[in-house]
Amino acid sequence: MELLVVIAIIGILIALLLPAVQAAREAARRMQCSNNMKQIGLALHNYHDTNKRLPHGSMQLTPSRWGWQPRLLAFMEGGAEFSQYDFTKASWQPPNWELVRQKHTMFLCPSDSLADEQLEEEEFAAPTWVLYQSDYAACIGDYINTTGVGETPAFGNTGIVGSSRVAAPVRGMIGRWSWAADFGAVSDGLSNTILVGECIGALCIVQNFPTQCFATTAHPINYMNKDLMEKKPTYANTSNRRWDESIGFRSMHTGGAIFCRGDASVSFVSETIDGEAYRAAASREGGESKTLP
Repeated sequence: MELLVVIAIIGILIALLLPAVQAAREAARRMQCSNNMKQIGLALHNYHDTNKRLPHGSMQLTPSRWGWQPRLLAFMEGGAEFSQYDFTKASWQPPNWELVRQKHTMFLCPSDSLADEQLEEEEFAAPTWVLYQSDYAACIGDYINTTGVGETPAFGNTGIVGSSRVAAPVRGMIGRWSWAADFGAVSDGLSNTILVGECIGALCIVQNFPTQCFATTAHPINYMNKDLMEKKPTYANTSNRRWDESIGFRSMHTGGAIFCRGDASVSFVSETIDGEAYRAAASREGGESKTLP
């Protein structure tokens, strides 16, 4: 009888301690995620110092399918890998493919339970082409999706202008198509403007390490997370690409997501943030009076 009482007490203690242990683990993961974001922010500043402009993808200006994140490795711990890239070739061609398809943990949130998945992406359909994701998306601005609130064109799809094939600027810091700002173009102030924010790469077919990773503020933070988890977008199935609800900032942290501003400062932003302030923080020269808390 005494043994049963002892076992019952131990069971109660474990039940009481387990939530605290889980909370401590999530706090540690969130701290690591913030550190990842900080390192990305610092690398973006170092890149800007060297190139006088932020990095951008090249999916429309050229057919090479390179995103902005591989270009950062020279300014992070991935310098050795960066030196092996051949940017004169597409990201899916040798020797690049075997490098970019690898898991890059510095671009993955430790709280992301889907981080080990390799999935099909836009223009990279399974089973031949599958990619690891990225959980840190460049802010293209406050562009509307098919639904939601924001500026046009939808998804920030400003492309190539004129016969000279010059990439058009976007309202955010880094465009989807072959354009990025220099810091002098951020008249709203670097500390007031989102540079990079969290996403869940596995829940969007245009958020990955090698080729493109961007987000808009058209929908609130963590918009439709549960629904997207239950039915992940797929590129090969054209009826399930889910462009609209997936191209936003989100995380697996409870209650919000982590963001890096233009000055490389990092903070957690609640999913209940005022929508007007949230969208204002996504534009670099909107002249809005509201700022990101």
